[in-house]
Amino acid sequence: MYLCCIREKCKISNPLLNIALDAIINAVIYRYKGMEYAGFFARYYKWEYLSFLLRPKTDDAGDVINKSWMEIHEKIYAGKYCADDLYELLVYLQNKVRIKDLQNIKLIGNHTKENISDENKTLIEGIMNKMDGTMIWNKSQKRGSDDFLCKEENEIIKYKNYKWECTTLALLKECLVPDDCKKNESSVDELILPVLSSSDRRAIVRFQFNGLLPFSKVEMTKYTASRLATIYLDVSGSMNQEIDRLISLLHLFRSYIKMPLHVFSNQVEDASFVKGKMVYNSTHGTSIGPVFDHMRKHRIRKSLIVTDGYVEKMDEKMLRGLQKNKIKVLVSATGNPEQFSRLGLSYCQLKDIN
Repeated sequence: MYLCCIREKCKISNPLLNIALDAIINAVIYRYKGMEYAGFFARYYKWEYLSFLLRPKTDDAGDVINKSWMEIHEKIYAGKYCADDLYELLVYLQNKVRIKDLQNIKLIGNHTKENISDENKTLIEGIMNKMDGTMIWNKSQKRGSDDFLCKEENEIIKYKNYKWECTTLALLKECLVPDDCKKNESSVDELILPVLSSSDRRAIVRFQFNGLLPFSKVEMTKYTASRLATIYLDVSGSMNQEIDRLISLLHLFRSYIKMPLHVFSNQVEDASFVKGKMVYNSTHGTSIGPVFDHMRKHRIRKSLIVTDGYVEKMDEKMLRGLQKNKIKVLVSATGNPEQFSRLGLSYCQLKDIN
C-alpha cells in the first residue's frame, strides 16, 4: 500500500512525508486489525518525538509527550487525519521538530528510490489496480473497485461535506446583522434578587426553614431581533458544476439567511426556497458589478458572496462607498479567488469533494 501511495501521488519523497504516510498507514492497520498486528509498531518505535506518531499508545507508554502533540496522535489513530493533512501539519510545525529526532527514526521498509525488476513491477501493478489510496489520502485515486473502498470513499465525502458546512457556517456568522423585521430570538438572563422565585427551589426551602427572605435566582426572558446574513449567490453558467451542492448547503443554513436570498448572473434577482429547492431566474452572463451596486442602493451592512470568482475584472472603483471588511466571499471548490485576494476582500475557498 505504501508503494501504491507514493507512486500515485508523490514525485519526490522526504523524511516528513515518509513519517506522515507511515503514521497514517500504521493507524489504519491498528484500527482494523488491532494490537495483534499493530503491536509490532509499539515494540519497534519508541514513545518519543516524532516516532510516537508511528505507533499506537499502550499502557506502558508514559506521558512524556506534551498535550498538543498528544491531540495530534489521538486524531491520527481515530482516523481523523489523512496523509495530506498530516504532512501539511508536520511541515507547518517543522520548526518545532529537531533534525536529530528525524535522523534517529529508522522507518520500517525501504523508503529510498531503487530499480525494480520487471517481475516485481508487474506484481506491484497488479496490487495497485486493487487499491486507490482510500483511508490514506483525502482524495482517492481512480484505481480500485472493491466494495469496501466504495464505502470508505463515501465516508471521505461525508467528512468533506462536513468541512464545507463548517467553513460556510463560520463565514455566515461573521455576516450576521440584526433584522428589525424579525424579533423572535429569545435569551434568558439570571438575576439574583431579594425575592422568592418559583424557579429557585433551594431559596424556597431556605425560606421555609428559617423564615428569612432569601436571595433567589430570577430568570428573565428577553426577545431581540434575529441576526441574519444577506447572501448573494452566483448562478451564472460557470457555476453549473457546483450549483446544486451549494444550494443544498445554503438550504441547510437557511435559518441564518435573510430572505429573499439574492442571486446574480449579470443582474441581481431575488430567490427563495420551495420544498428544499431554490426558485430563481438566471439572466445568463456573469457580472459581479451589479452585486456591489445592490449593496450600495440598499445599504447592506454586511454580506456574503458565494461565487466561483470567474467574473469580469474587478477594480477599486467597483467597491467605492463599501467597507471591504464587511464583505465576505465563499469561493467554490473549483473556483479562482485571485481577484478577491488582489483587492483585499476576505474569502474562504471550499475544498474539492470529488
